[in-house]
Amino acid sequence: MENRRWPRLSQQGHREEYYEELARVINLCQSIRTKSDDPFLVDIPQKLLILKRILPKWKALDDLLMDAEALKELSLMVKLQSDWVKRRASGLFIDPFLVEVKIKLMSKEALGSALLSSWRPLVSCEQLTAQRLSEAMDYWNVLLPLSQRISELEAARELQEKTLSVSDLIRLKFLSERLFNEEVAMLQQELAEETKGGPIDYWKFVMRGSYEDSVMRAYALSFLLSNGSASLFINPVEETMTIESSGAGGGRKGGKSVPISMSYQKWKELRGLSHE
Repeated sequence: MENRRWPRLSQQGHREEYYEELARVINLCQSIRTKSDDPFLVDIPQKLLILKRILPKWKALDDLLMDAEALKELSLMVKLQSDWVKRRASGLFIDPFLVEVKIKLMSKEALGSALLSSWRPLVSCEQLTAQRLSEAMDYWNVLLPLSQRISELEAARELQEKTLSVSDLIRLKFLSERLFNEEVAMLQQELAEETKGGPIDYWKFVMRGSYEDSVMRAYALSFLLSNGSASLFINPVEETMTIESSGAGGGRKGGKSVPISMSYQKWKELRGLSHE
């Protein structure tokens, strides 16, 4: 169906405002499509309510055709909105408003640190000095022979770290399934007690005891989050994470899985041990 403008329409026994409302919907959608404007300028639910309200007023075939064209234009707007979201998601789009809010909340020191970490000079000057030549000679003099270095690399490759799941630990008899389930149940009860007054900070709840204890608590907590027994709330502006118990019926609602990294260096920083 060709795009048509509806500047003036015959009343044909109907009130003129019905035609004007329908014409405004059609002309707005067509204008946005032809000018490639923001498709979210069209309030789809509100326009559908207009069509629903005036549909019983139409009797003639031309009236119904005009109503059908308005519905077609709204469906095209929905498609444009969907394409707009897909393009932003595929391009790792960040909302400019969110960036502006985060910048306003940052301190001068944090802004300066971000500038230094991302600054790339356009011009640099490098030269080889006598001191650098001396350091290079010292390096080559203490360097092990190539054959010895290759053998050490092969030995290190054979001893590289591997990731083990809970089922692997149970199969290797390093962990008891019954004890692990008891650990998860105890953690769920502890979370319910500590969140009676509302959500608490994720890291404060996880960080207990040694690094191994903290990792084990985070791993057990991930099971509660996955089955819906606990809820995780992420604030992208303040960069904070809070958790809360979902109650006795939380497991039936289904949970969500969010990857959270906790390296040993991060654990030391959170515990205030980075300078030890």
